[in-house]
Amino acid sequence: MDSAEARRILVHGTSGPEPCGLFIRCVAGILDFGVVVVVLFWLTVAVRGTNPQGEIELPLWATLVYVAWWFGYYALFEYLWNGQTPGKRVARIRVVMGSGTPITKEAALKRTLVRPIDMLPWVVPYALGVLWMLATGPKRRQRLGDKWAGTKVVPVDPPRRAPEG
Repeated sequence: MDSAEARRILVHGTSGPEPCGLFIRCVAGILDFGVVVVVLFWLTVAVRGTNPQGEIELPLWATLVYVAWWFGYYALFEYLWNGQTPGKRVARIRVVMGSGTPITKEAALKRTLVRPIDMLPWVVPYALGVLWMLATGPKRRQRLGDKWAGTKVVPVDPPRRAPEG
C-alpha cells in the first residue's frame, strides 16, 4: 500500500468518500462567512479614521488586510486544519482531494482563488457555485473551485454501511 492510499484510508476508511449534500455545505458557508464578516467589522472599527471634512475613512492598507484576511481565512484553515474551516468543523465536513487524500496546499489555494467567481452574482451570494454544484450531480457536488483544484467536500464521519449477510 502506498502512502497516498494509506492517508486516504486514514481520512475516510477503506471506501472512497462520498460528497456531502448541498444543505450542509451552505450551513458551513454561512458560518464561515459570518466569521469573516465579524472580524472585518471589528477591524474596521479599530482602524477607521476621519478626514478633514469629518467623513469616516479607512487607510489604504486596511483594504489590503481585508483581502489578505478573506483569502487567508479559507486557504490557511483548509490546509492547516486538515480540510476544515471553523464553519466546516462545526458542520462536520471537510475538503479532501478527489482520491480521498488530505487536501494539498496548492488545492486549498486554488479553491480560494476561485471563490469570488463561485460567489457570483454577489447580489445572491454563491448562486453560481450552487448552480455549478447542482449541475455536477449528486456523485460529485463540486463548485468551480473544487473542479479546478480536484477536490470534494465530504462528511468527517462518512456513514458506514451495514454488513451484508
